[in-house]
Amino acid sequence: MPMKLVVKVVETAAIIAALVFVIMLFANETGGEESPGAAIYSNSCASCHGVDGSGGLGPALAGEVTANFPDVADQITFVSEGLGIMPGFGDQLSDDELRQVVEYTRSLEG
Repeated sequence: MPMKLVVKVVETAAIIAALVFVIMLFANETGGEESPGAAIYSNSCASCHGVDGSGGLGPALAGEVTANFPDVADQITFVSEGLGIMPGFGDQLSDDELRQVVEYTRSLEG
């Protein structure tokens, strides 16, 4: 095999490997389809309650929220209206979005 052909084969294989690597990075970026509630949580809640709901500036939600709000409607009202340092999101999120983010926080495991 002539040397130029070997170099071409190696270059082509390297390019294909790099493309596969980049595609896999983007395919794995979100870990699959993100629920609407998870996306809302990421944008509106994670900065205070932590990416995984473990707390930070705001209290932990993971494994805690269902004990504090056994009734989903009470939690939706709380998220909508806020209280104390917790801002209300009723003017930023639709009723459907409020329900989605509340359902998402109730699924977080502590």
